[in-house]
Amino acid sequence: MSITYVMETGSVVVRATAAETGGAYSIVEYTAQPGHSRSRHIHRNMIEAFLVLEGEGTFEVGERLVTAGPGEFITVARGVPHNVFNRTDAPARWLEIYTPAGFEAYLIEMAEAAAANGGSIPAEVRAAITARHDIERV
Repeated sequence: MSITYVMETGSVVVRATAAETGGAYSIVEYTAQPGHSRSRHIHRNMIEAFLVLEGEGTFEVGERLVTAGPGEFITVARGVPHNVFNRTDAPARWLEIYTPAGFEAYLIEMAEAAAANGGSIPAEVRAAITARHDIERV
């Protein structure tokens, strides 16, 4: 069963959870609205990959800036600073794959926090959620 979670600048559909894959990987489908941006960050214990399905995403991976369209695949190794943007005027959609599994819990927490706070997450709430997951802002 897939559930859609509304984020601050997009939405997430959880496609495969840690429970469903025995902890091997998680997959979410992310729809990024125009202007979407995350904070530059690293994951110490997780590999993250993106498969663009629709539209165009800009991926900052280390010192590289890659603009990717449908069918293009981007991998972010552990410990590599990265960020994700939608710099276009149209929504973009991609799959996000996480290994090991479990990062979908962070996205769900963030969506629930956005819903509980009128669509915008207070800085102290964001910091508390981030501290519980494999995210280090850089």
